[in-house]
Amino acid sequence: MYFLNDFYIIPILNEVNKSKDDMFIKRNLIITIILAIFCFFHTGISANNLTVKSNPDGAQVKIEGDVTVSGVTPTLFRHTLIGTYKIKVSKYGYETYETKVLLDPSKQMELNVDLSKKTRFKAAARSLLIPGWGQRYADQSFKGKAFTVLAITSLVGYYFTDKDFDREYDRYQEHLKEYDELLETGTYDQIQAKLPILLDHQERAYNMENRRRIAIGTVIGAWSLSFLDALFFFPEEEGAFTVKGMQVQPEASLDKVGLNLMVSF
Repeated sequence: MYFLNDFYIIPILNEVNKSKDDMFIKRNLIITIILAIFCFFHTGISANNLTVKSNPDGAQVKIEGDVTVSGVTPTLFRHTLIGTYKIKVSKYGYETYETKVLLDPSKQMELNVDLSKKTRFKAAARSLLIPGWGQRYADQSFKGKAFTVLAITSLVGYYFTDKDFDREYDRYQEHLKEYDELLETGTYDQIQAKLPILLDHQERAYNMENRRRIAIGTVIGAWSLSFLDALFFFPEEEGAFTVKGMQVQPEASLDKVGLNLMVSF
């Protein structure tokens, strides 16, 4: 009986141990598969999500959306970027490029940007419309604000001067009308008494007209200075430019300011 028990007990124990080994192997296999799948998707999402290149290189890239990241071209963003983002590519001396893209973490995206170089003619055209705009376009923020303030101040001055002129002119016209009536129906003493008053208001109107002309000249001067500064003193080009064999270059010194004109024959 003892040997029978040993004979039956030993096989049962072997079957139990074998079953445990199979379960352990299966569990390890499932864990390995899950980890492999997780690593695959994690790598696919976070690596090489967005590549930004520019011509020329060295431009600053700023990506704004749910998160904000930045870099310098050529650059590779390995962040998990999902959804709509605003991309801004900027470089000194070049026009800023902006766009919106929809980023999908399961897809690779490459953005190639050709930056347009800023020119003096574009700056001058802007300053002709709004004083200081061309300077800000040329990355001369302080100078641009100064021209804008100058233009606004000149416009405000012209507005009030024009109002004062209209008021003085209307008063002069009233006194002139009264004087003309006195010439027809008034006495000599009334005419003589009215004449100094008429001349005084005529002088006031004349003075206000001169002030208004000066205000108009100030407005024109503010626009002209901003335009000429953007055209001839554009940064990095030293103000000289050539058109069909004719070169124009500004000259500034302690005792004079002018333009040098050279023509090739």
